[in-house]
Formats: sequence, structure tokens, C-alpha cells
Amino acid sequence: MILILCHPHDVEAAWLYEQLQRAAPDQPLLIATADELIYARSIRQTLVGDDDTFLIRLQNGRTILKDEISVVINRLYYLDPVVWKAVSDKQYQYVAQELNALFLSLLHAVNPARLFNPPTPVSLGGRHLSSAEWQLLAVRAGLPIAPGWPPPETQAFTAPDARLLVLSGELLGTVPPGIDADACCRLAQLSGTRLLELHFMQSPDGFVFMGATAFAALSYYGDALVHHFLTLTSHDFNLGHSQRAAHPAVAG
Repeated sequence: MILILCHPHDVEAAWLYEQLQRAAPDQPLLIATADELIYARSIRQTLVGDDDTFLIRLQNGRTILKDEISVVINRLYYLDPVVWKAVSDKQYQYVAQELNALFLSLLHAVNPARLFNPPTPVSLGGRHLSSAEWQLLAVRAGLPIAPGWPPPETQAFTAPDARLLVLSGELLGTVPPGIDADACCRLAQLSGTRLLELHFMQSPDGFVFMGATAFAALSYYGDALVHHFLTLTSHDFNLGHSQRAAHPAVAG
């Protein structure tokens, strides 16, 4: 099963769900929002030795069983236990911390090769860095940055002139002139992020790196992204190596 975890009104996650459903109608597929996870009928995690498994039963009757998951597209920031808003602030904070700790543990139980992206202590959905931290990693990776960048954190977001997606060490999108493709992959590796969108802007001296996010504009990458995820479902993760066989929906 391909599992998409997202927040309500995440249009990019909804787009991916619709495109995967259209491309491979027989492929098991589930999209679950933060609210559905919070109000789940039951959540059970079992730890026996090295075996870590879980079962989540949603209110609509659907189940999420760890052993049935082939790929997880994780776009969760934080789970807000809104049902506890009426209690004291201390109680609410305690429940929020416990709830997020539970899902951090559940996500860590998933095979890392199947998870885009793994949680961190700051965000359930991957690395959340400041502009300055992304710039530092970009320089280490070998990407050009603009003089005087980054701008103050309070400055309004500027739409990039170009963007690339690094997905499991592969690039989707058109590499801007003067940008080293290998450096883009190195940045994703340095950040520990298997799905990372890189943003570039046009400067008088050419394209320069301006930032990155684990919460990519998925629809920008169209069929190439959909086919990539479907191909990943054909990997055998139980072997000591990957066996790639094209998913029937994208074969031929």
C-alpha cells in the first residue's frame, strides 16, 4: 500500500493521491489526514525484540498495518490534539507531546527506504531548517549562493525561478544552467532528506541556490513523480539489495 500522510487542505497531497489512483487503479492506496489520525478508533504498537509493528484503525474503517506499507509519503508537520483544547494548558501540552511522540515512534518503525521523509524532533515530516542553515549546507554541497543571502527571516517568501526535486538520489525537473546536479543530490544527502525540493533564483551571474523544503510542490513534477513512486512499490525491501521491476502501470 502507498500511504500518504498530510494535513487537511494539502492540495499537493490530494493531487498526488488522485494521480496515483488514476495511473494505477489496482494499487492499494490510502490518504490519511492529521485529523483522521488524531481521531483514529485505535492505535496499537507492538515491540517484541527487534520486531516493531503497528496497526491504526481509522474512523472510516480503513486500517494502516505496517507490514502492508510499500511507500509512505509523509507530509505531517505536527499533530494538534484539538479535542483537548478545553482542558488546562498543562494538560493540553502533555497530550500534544505524547501524541507526537507516539507518531514519531510509529514513523520510525517504517523501513527508512520506504519513508519520504523520516521524522525529526522538530517536525514529523522531515528536516525543518532556517534559511541560513540551508545556505550553509548548500555551500558544503558545492552549490552557488547569492551574496547577502539569506534575507531576514521576516521577509516575505519569494517564488523561485527554478526548482528541482531530489528523490532517493535521483533528480526530477530541469537542472538550471550552471548548477551541478551532483551537488543537488549531495545537499539532500547532507540534510538526511530523501525527498527534497531545491529552489533557485536567477541572478546577474546566473542561477543561485535560495532554499529547500521537504514539503515539495509535488504537482510541478507531474507524471515523472507518479511513475517514480509506482516503481518504488515494485522494490523488494526484504532482500539485501533492491530488485527494481517496473510497476505494471508504468512498464513498457
